[in-house]
Amino acid sequence: MDNFAFLGLNPPLSLLVIIILLAIFIFEVAMFVSVILNKAITDNAKILWVIGMLLIHPFVAIAYYFTDYQKTK
Repeated sequence: MDNFAFLGLNPPLSLLVIIILLAIFIFEVAMFVSVILNKAITDNAKILWVIGMLLIHPFVAIAYYFTDYQKTK
């Protein structure tokens, strides 16, 4: 593991960065699926959320979580 480096960081920090990036990716996928399956929002809103998530994904996924994701419950 001495040769392992992500973005030129030392190995423990590289592992932490990879875990954080993986968590963000899983969150984004969960929000993307939620947009598709959410029956409480209109089709036009779904299209805008999907386009936004594809273009500026982490920020739009967080915005969706705090706005329309709550409507699914």
